[in-house]
Amino acid sequence: MPEASGLADARQRRAWRVGGALILCVLVAAVAVAWNDLRVRREAGERYVQALVDSHARQVAGKVDSIERSFRGLADILAGIREVAPDIAPGLARKTMADITAGNPRLRDLGVETTAPAWLPPGAHATRDLYLGTPGPGPDGSWAMPLAMLIGTSPSHALWLRANLDTELFSELLGAHELGKGGVASVLTADGMLIARSDTGTRHAGLDARHSPVFRAVAAGNPRAIESRSRMDGIRRIVAHRAVEGRPLLATVGMTPNALYGGWWTFIATLALGMLLLLAAFLVGIRFLRRAAQRESRMRRSIAANAHTVGHLRERVRDAEAQYRFLYQQHPLPAFVYDRETLVILEANDTALQQYGYSREAMLGMSVGALLGEGSVDDIRAEMLAYPHSNGRRIWVQRREDASTFSALVFARDLASFDERPARLVLSLDVTDRQRAEANLRLLRRAVEASEEGLFIVEAARRVLVYGNATFERLTGVEAALEPTAESAARSAIADAGARQELLVGLERAEDVRVEVAGVDSQQLPRWMQVRMSPVFDDEGKATHFVGVVTDITARRRAAEELVFRASHDTLTGLANRDRLTAAIDAALEDGDGLVAVCQLDLDRFELINDSLGHDVGDELLVLVARRLERAAGTGAQVARLGGDEFGILLKYRDSGEVPARVEALRAAVAATSEVRGIALHVTPSLGYACHPGDGVDGTTLLRAASQAGAQAKRLGRNRSVGYRPDMDSQAGNRLALVQALHQALERDEFELVFQLQFGAYGTPHGMEALVRWRHPERGLLGPDAFMAACEDSGLVLPLGRWVLREAARCWRRLEACGWGALRMAVNISALQFQERLVEDVAQVLAQYRLPRGALELELTESVLLASPDGARRDMEALSALGVSLAIDDFGTGYSSLAYLKHLPLQRLKLDRSFVHDLGRDPDNEAICIAVLRMAQGLGLRVVAEGVETRHQHDWLLQRGCEEFQGFLLARPAAFDAVLERLGDAPSTRTAGEAAGLA
Repeated sequence: MPEASGLADARQRRAWRVGGALILCVLVAAVAVAWNDLRVRREAGERYVQALVDSHARQVAGKVDSIERSFRGLADILAGIREVAPDIAPGLARKTMADITAGNPRLRDLGVETTAPAWLPPGAHATRDLYLGTPGPGPDGSWAMPLAMLIGTSPSHALWLRANLDTELFSELLGAHELGKGGVASVLTADGMLIARSDTGTRHAGLDARHSPVFRAVAAGNPRAIESRSRMDGIRRIVAHRAVEGRPLLATVGMTPNALYGGWWTFIATLALGMLLLLAAFLVGIRFLRRAAQRESRMRRSIAANAHTVGHLRERVRDAEAQYRFLYQQHPLPAFVYDRETLVILEANDTALQQYGYSREAMLGMSVGALLGEGSVDDIRAEMLAYPHSNGRRIWVQRREDASTFSALVFARDLASFDERPARLVLSLDVTDRQRAEANLRLLRRAVEASEEGLFIVEAARRVLVYGNATFERLTGVEAALEPTAESAARSAIADAGARQELLVGLERAEDVRVEVAGVDSQQLPRWMQVRMSPVFDDEGKATHFVGVVTDITARRRAAEELVFRASHDTLTGLANRDRLTAAIDAALEDGDGLVAVCQLDLDRFELINDSLGHDVGDELLVLVARRLERAAGTGAQVARLGGDEFGILLKYRDSGEVPARVEALRAAVAATSEVRGIALHVTPSLGYACHPGDGVDGTTLLRAASQAGAQAKRLGRNRSVGYRPDMDSQAGNRLALVQALHQALERDEFELVFQLQFGAYGTPHGMEALVRWRHPERGLLGPDAFMAACEDSGLVLPLGRWVLREAARCWRRLEACGWGALRMAVNISALQFQERLVEDVAQVLAQYRLPRGALELELTESVLLASPDGARRDMEALSALGVSLAIDDFGTGYSSLAYLKHLPLQRLKLDRSFVHDLGRDPDNEAICIAVLRMAQGLGLRVVAEGVETRHQHDWLLQRGCEEFQGFLLARPAAFDAVLERLGDAPSTRTAGEAAGLA
């Protein structure tokens, strides 16, 4: 320990020597820096004072030069006046001198004299040079400097321009610069008389300064600034001097040393403070070093005293480490240690190597994150931070080397040090099988509890109900928690004694049992249950328990009964269906009890009710019609619903004469007003009937005959009954042949278009309507009445309508080429066509033929709007956005909602020809026409009157505001070439009279 003490003393002495040397060096450097800073500041101050005195000298010289220039200008003016106007020369001279004096307020007594001033130096007779005299006090005590300039000579005398300059002028010039506290600037004569100072003005004017240090420097020719103390105020200054160029004047500027380099003392104070702080830091450091040496001495003594104890403890630690390492390596659970900072595995036992499938070389050094099957290393760090000691609180999904995973319950504990690293010990218990078993058990328990079937368990030895799920208790009313006996539970749940006996016998014999039990539910409604029970045997084959299932089969029973009913009945009306009616007809024919007639009844325009009022109202109406038919058919009859709004009726009668009356009674019953949901509905039927044996020999034949008769009733105008005739078979065949011929006509291009012009109020063509015709190879040119209904029924109206659109667009292109592109082309659209991709078809045609907005007009019937109002409005808005005009054709003949009409993007209404035809003869039609015209005007729509055939009709409509007309009076439908020929030249080349002649 003496050696340690000597080393500490040596370190202290070395610290004193090195520290003292450093402080001395810093002190010398600080003195050098301070002295150099003072020198730099002095030189800069002298340069600054010299610059100020140069500026003062230039300002004084400039002011005197300005006065000299004024004198010379005055001399020129006076000379010019004497030569030009000698008579008025004195007056003008006085005025000019007054102006100069006004411009120089410090210039006084300006005048012209013939005698030279006495103060002029010898030989001073240069013309137009300004001479300055010695300043002196005036009568009022103010000092002035005499001025004189020779401005001219004559044989008799010389002319001198003379004035006195107030020396306050120099005080004003000197006061313009900032000289700092105690600074002063002055102007003196060349012989040492003080003229003015910046601080006292002219108060000390006339003072003799020839003995001052400044004049001694001037006399010695020393141009540099000097430092001297003023005899006037005792202040020490740095003074610079400068002679005023060309004048007997001297300028000086003096500034105090403090004003020039007073900041040097602040710098010196700061430097001294830094030195003191450095010295204090050195002393504090020496003190800390001494205390550290004392602590080191004490620690050395303590270490020496405990060295023996530490050695003994190290031996014990090595023994304990060996024991723990043995336990670690032999532990039955996978165990490994990883670095808490880097997460690198430092050690792993043999069980861990087997569990994870790695070799020792591969596992040691890998990241513990590689063992995770789910999660990330961030989860591991969060777990370490939250739980330094984790005793199986979490199950982790871990991954083996072959990428398989297992669930591990992890026990972990932080280690203070492992191989000198902060570490964490982990034990991993594989709980995959346990988790799977627990999950399966939970799933099974949940499935049993949530089952819609009642599950129960009976203990065989005691014959006691030990378990029943919630569904079992709900279905049977037996509470399993009370553990009732099997007999009492059976009595409570099963009313049928036979079924109870079967179950009890199954318990006795340990056999499977299945019984169906009838009962009632909580609402006293019939209910059926099926009870199944099976024994559970142990390893010795003895029944220990019985597992049973109670199933509510009421819905299954009812569904089976419903299926049987639906197979032969209509679910809406409860009537028999077509199959049951056919079977009933066949059965009645086999019985031979009386005569048999079969009727087929179809409701007229029933789809309008569904579309306008909704299917719910339509269904209620169908039920009401079914009940009326049952009452009207009478006893012994069979009423069936064949589908949609079609009904079939089987009538039995004795006398053939009573059939028409009974059929008419059926029609009248349906045609009567029906009230559904407060709405009065008027629905008419079309009814056909056929009689056995003349019209058919079985149910199928009679129904087909009645259907043909019903179709004939619709063709004859609806709301009537028609009996079957044999020639109706040929009519049906003719209609089928017509449809086949229409298919061929489309394939052979037998359709063609004719066009009817539409005119304005004054005979100007506004557009034309494209009308389709069929050029039949045998029957000639056919109108739409001959084939359009078949086209709509068969769906051929879709390809035909697309052909009409394309052909009309092609013809409009020809119109445009002929100069008639302002005419619109109108095309009729069917209800089926409107429902089948009309917007896409129109868009394709517009793009193909490049039709502009307004060139194409589509005419829609009111049935289009009724079929699907919302869909119709949506499609019409889409068509309008494409630039297509829209018109309602045959307006007034349908059931349009006027409130809905105002929301549609329409441009025109076409007044139906049925109203136009009777104008002048039918007041009702006239009232309808007036109403339509006024309504259209209110909605901003134009009206096209169809079927105008007489001049009276035309004039009547014109007088009431109709804007466009179409009919035989103006133009008949014609081929396109004929229409072009009638139109003739384009409107730009046609006279007004020729245009009017088109009509």
